[in-house]
Amino acid sequence: MNRKNGIDLFRLVASFFIICLHTSYGNLNKEIVDDLRLLSRWALPFFFITTGFFLGYKIENNTLDFKNIQKNVSLLISILIISSIVCLPIDIVKGNMSIGVSNILTGLHAHLWFIGSLLIGYIFIWYLFFIKRNNYLPYISIGILLLALFSDSYDQVFGKNIDFELARFLLSIPLMYIGIILAKKENVFNSISNILLIGLVIAGIAIQFIEAQLLFKYFNYDKFNHQFLLGTIIIAIPLFILSTKINTEENVLTKWGKEYSLFVYLYHPLTLAVMTVIFKFTPNSFDFIRWFSPVIAFTLTLTFSIILNKFFPKIYNIMNGNIANKTALNSLPH
Repeated sequence: MNRKNGIDLFRLVASFFIICLHTSYGNLNKEIVDDLRLLSRWALPFFFITTGFFLGYKIENNTLDFKNIQKNVSLLISILIISSIVCLPIDIVKGNMSIGVSNILTGLHAHLWFIGSLLIGYIFIWYLFFIKRNNYLPYISIGILLLALFSDSYDQVFGKNIDFELARFLLSIPLMYIGIILAKKENVFNSISNILLIGLVIAGIAIQFIEAQLLFKYFNYDKFNHQFLLGTIIIAIPLFILSTKINTEENVLTKWGKEYSLFVYLYHPLTLAVMTVIFKFTPNSFDFIRWFSPVIAFTLTLTFSIILNKFFPKIYNIMNGNIANKTALNSLPH
């Protein structure tokens, strides 16, 4: 298949919005911070959908051969191990490091759950195809999406506070399945007008804000807590379809999305940790600089990845899990 430069461009944008979720904004108004976080929630579902989209091209005659995903699974395992080791000093310094059995799948640093989730998504989807029960995928996907919506926020309606961690970890399955559908029906979805897709994105943003506002008003559930709402998925799907329809030549931004978005995701916590130390020595009168933490962190991490790749390519490849020094895989969000 031809390179989807639009997807690469959106990967770069999505990696920036991931940083928006993880950074501190100093003394910036809490309402603004909460709104920024809500606006950024589409990024992770976008990466899951992207992975499923490329996986869809590997499913032929209703069959998914494990050989077709073996490199992906191997690379994800390498990424999980190496990025955990590289990010380990952050947790040691903070004194909140805990190592347990769950770290085998979620990594040693909090944001690495995404890599473990991708790994499970690949294996579970392959397993259903292997045992000829892939027809269950739509029902399993709907069940997981409902569980995620309920455990993240809508449990508050019933006065409950259910842990979202398991449902979040399983989200790779339905979101990758959505990507598979989009790949198999690409011609159909490409016929949707850009105006309609943009309208759906705007509607998703509005629905997401309405959900958060109503849950706060009637159940006193803080907007800061939301990770996955109905509006979130409504934003992510049309945005992804839009990215596949962008017919652009390869340029510096698409190259950065292709080469560096995975690295930015994996190692932006290191940049944020260094920034936190620096900000401790910054006068209070300059605290407004922290309002721009996502832009600063994104720029620094991207710059570091470009320099590392140029002057120390072997180290760069290893940090991306490319231990065997093989070509990076298009099915991963990099």
